[in-house]
Amino acid sequence: MNSREEILRRVRDGLLDLPEDERRVPMRRSAGRHAIVDPTERAEVIERFVDRLREHGSLVRTVDIAGLPAAVADVLYGMSVQTVLAAVEPGPAWLDRWASAPGHRVVHSGPGSVETGEAVVRDAVAGDASTGSLALDVDGGPAVSESVPQICVVRADRVFVSLPEALDHLDQRRPLIWLGGPGDVDLARQLVVLLVE
Repeated sequence: MNSREEILRRVRDGLLDLPEDERRVPMRRSAGRHAIVDPTERAEVIERFVDRLREHGSLVRTVDIAGLPAAVADVLYGMSVQTVLAAVEPGPAWLDRWASAPGHRVVHSGPGSVETGEAVVRDAVAGDASTGSLALDVDGGPAVSESVPQICVVRADRVFVSLPEALDHLDQRRPLIWLGGPGDVDLARQLVVLLVE
């Protein structure tokens, strides 16, 4: 056994004593090399992200934070749904306008929830402009299904130029699922993205 193998053996042995959730250490791969500060470059990244989403068949609307409840309501009215599953924080504020209409019901997902809805409203934790995909928090959220329309709200400052840059800004221990992109065309057609600038 050479010295490299001995060091690796010691590291492996030391990790065995740690709880499972402490064995992984988040590590920034790019160390900030992809940081974008120029407004023109930032606008190009957002435009590329929107173009990729539309190429895959998703509907994209740009809104400001004040107009978000109205935009969510407009999309849900267009879908003619009566029950919505909320998998967002702060879900109630985004859905108040739509939920105030007679016959509309908002179901909040959570651990152990068996409730379903005709559409799902989600909050994306990141977007990848190179593929047009979105990172969603798995904890407490409902399963992603091609048969249920998905409304994803994503803040413009959470859209990154590439997947490595997006991963650099996320907690590696947080369970995520990626939605959309070129391999997810059927699901992308059920996706409405509200981009908050």
